[in-house]
Amino acid sequence: MRFSEDFIEKVKDANNIIDLISQHTQLRPMAGGYMGRCPFPDHQERTASFSVSETRQLYNCFGCHKSGSIFTFIQDFMGLSFPEAVEFLASRANISMPEDPGPGAAQQDQVTRKKKAIIQINKLALQYFTESFRQLSKDHPVRIYAEQKRGLTAQTISDFQIGYAPKEWDGFARYAESKGANLSVAEEARLIKRRQPGDSYGDGYLDIFRDRLMFPILNQMNEPVAFGGRIISQGEPKYLNSGETLVFNKGKILYGLSQTAKFVRADDQVLVVEGYMDLVSLYQSGIHNAVAPMGTALTPDQSRILSRLTKNVIILFDGDEAGQRAAERSLPILLGADVHPKGLILPDGMDPDDFVKSQGAEALTQLISTSPDLFSMVLGMWLRGYRGEASDKVKMSNLLQPVFAMMQDQRLKRLYLQEAAEKLKVEENWLRDALRGTSSKSGSYGVNNSRITLAPAINTPQQPQPDKNYTVKSTENSVEIVSLKGATKIEATLLGIVLKNTCNFEYFQKMSGMEYLMHPGVREVLAKAANAYRQGPDKFDKLAGLLTSFVDCPELLFSETFALGPEVAEKKQKETSEKPENEVAKGLDNDFAIDIAKENQKEKQQETEKKLLGDCLKRLRDQFLKAQADQLTAEIKVQSTPEKLEKLMSIQRDRLAINKEP
Repeated sequence: MRFSEDFIEKVKDANNIIDLISQHTQLRPMAGGYMGRCPFPDHQERTASFSVSETRQLYNCFGCHKSGSIFTFIQDFMGLSFPEAVEFLASRANISMPEDPGPGAAQQDQVTRKKKAIIQINKLALQYFTESFRQLSKDHPVRIYAEQKRGLTAQTISDFQIGYAPKEWDGFARYAESKGANLSVAEEARLIKRRQPGDSYGDGYLDIFRDRLMFPILNQMNEPVAFGGRIISQGEPKYLNSGETLVFNKGKILYGLSQTAKFVRADDQVLVVEGYMDLVSLYQSGIHNAVAPMGTALTPDQSRILSRLTKNVIILFDGDEAGQRAAERSLPILLGADVHPKGLILPDGMDPDDFVKSQGAEALTQLISTSPDLFSMVLGMWLRGYRGEASDKVKMSNLLQPVFAMMQDQRLKRLYLQEAAEKLKVEENWLRDALRGTSSKSGSYGVNNSRITLAPAINTPQQPQPDKNYTVKSTENSVEIVSLKGATKIEATLLGIVLKNTCNFEYFQKMSGMEYLMHPGVREVLAKAANAYRQGPDKFDKLAGLLTSFVDCPELLFSETFALGPEVAEKKQKETSEKPENEVAKGLDNDFAIDIAKENQKEKQQETEKKLLGDCLKRLRDQFLKAQADQLTAEIKVQSTPEKLEKLMSIQRDRLAINKEP
C-alpha cells in the first residue's frame, strides 16, 4: 500500500522516538537530547555513544554511525519494509490505516477487520497459554521437559513466550467465552472447532491444541498469527501447527524472525534450521541470527523475505535422509531468490540442538564458517556412486537442469557450470547444451517442471541487410547462438527494456516495434520472446534468464543502462547511491520524504521506461527509414525510375513527420 505524505507525517507525529528507542536501551537526558548505549546488536561498544534528538525525532550513533528517523530505526531494528514500518507505528499509535476508495474497498475493509479480530483472539490465546505454563508445578511433565530435558531458561521461555495448552477438551474455548470473545472468530483462527452433531460431549466447541508445549508464531510486527504445539506424552502428530487463516500462510512466514531479524541484519548472515526447538536452543546459546520455516524446506516466498535482509543464507540440515532431501529441494528455490546459499549437514545425525548441547556454540560457529556452497554440497550428494558412464552424465544433467534454470546471478551460473563440468568430467559446451535440453525434440529449457519453448524466429518482412558481423552463428552441435554484437545503442537499450516486464513487452508489440528492427540478432531474440509470451505470459519474468544461454552478450538482456554505455550507468548508480548520504549529511530532516520517494520509485521507473521505450521506437523508425532511403539512393544512382523517386520522396516525408512528433 502507498501512503500519502500527510498520513506518514501523522504517524510520525503520533510516535515519540524517545519512547520507542527507550524500549531497547536506557537513555539519559543530556544537553540538547538524550544519550545511551547503541541498541543495534552489531555495535558492542559499552560507552554511551548513541544520541537521540526529541525535538528533531532523529538518532545518531557516533560509534557505528547508524542514523535516521523513527521509520529507519524500525526498518533496521525489526527487519521491516517501509510500508510495514508505517503500519507498525500506526498500529502502535492506534491510528487507523487509510481507506482505499477504489472498487472493492468495502470488501477489503471487511477483510481488514476480520484480520484484526483474528490477531486479537490469538493474543488472547497467547495470554492463556503463557499463563497456563506459569501455573504448572515444578514436577509437571511439561515443565520438566522444557526446563530440564531441553534446558530452557526462564529468560528464554519469556523471550519466546513459550506456553502450555492444558489437557481439558475445551479449556481455551471456556476461557475465551469468559472474556467475552467471539467464538466463531476463534474457530476461524483455527484455535477451536465446533463439536459434531450428536457428539457424546455435547454441544459447543473443542480446543484444537491440548496438552502441548506451545510456540507462538509471530509476524514481523510481533503479532501472534498462529501457534505450533509439541506433544509431550504419547500421541500424534508430534508437532501440530495452526491451520492457514487470513493472517497465517505457513509458506510466507518464518518462525523466530521477529526476534532475530535485527541480528540477521547486523551479522549479514542467516542460519536456517528445521524446528522451533533448534532455533530456540541456538538463540539461548548465543547464536541469534537463525530462523525456522514451517516445514522441512524453504518456500520461494520465505527465500525472498530472507533476501531482503541478507544475501548470505546457510542451511543447517539434520544429518539424516530427510535433511539431505531438504537440501536438494532448497537449492533451486534459494538460487531463484538471488541469494548465496551454503549448506551444512551436522555429523552423526545430530540436529542443531543436539550439537550445541554436546559440542557447544563455539564449535558450531567454527563449523558454520567452513560451510560449502549449497550447490557444491548437493552436487556431492548426487555424485555418490557416479561412474562417469554416458547414462550417468545424462541423468546428472537432468538433475542439474532445474537448478540452473532458477539461477538469477549469471556470474554464479557460469562458475557453477565450470564446477559441475569438471566434476562430471565433461566439456562445458556439452553440459551447457544438455542444460538447454537441446537433445529433446522441442529444444526447450525446463523451469521448475514447466517449459518455455524457445522456437526459431518467426518469418518477418525483408529488411535492409546489415553488416555480415551481425549474423547469427551456430555451434558445432548446431545449437543456435544468437549474436548481439554490433547492435546499435538504440536497439540494445530497447532490448533491455522490452524484456524487463510484460508491460513493456506488450507496449512494444502494440507499437509494431518488430517492423523497424534492423539487427538480426535483436530481431531473433525478440521473436523468441514473442513466441514464448504466446505460450505462457505468466512465465515471462523467467524469459530473460532462459535467453541468456542462447546469446553471446547476455548482459544486454537485463539492463538498459548497460546498453546506454558505462557513463550513463555510472551516473545512474551515483545518483542512486549518493542521494541518501546527502540527506543524512543534512541532518535527515527529510527522511520521510526519502522513504516516500523509495516507495514511489517503482511507479516512476515504469513511467520513465515507457517514455524511454517510446523514444527508442521513434529513433528506431527514423533509423529504419534512413537505411531504406540510403539503399534507394544507391539504386537511383545506378538506374533511376519514377517509382523509385516517388518512394524516396515518401520516405523523406515520413522521416520529417517523425522528427516533428512530440
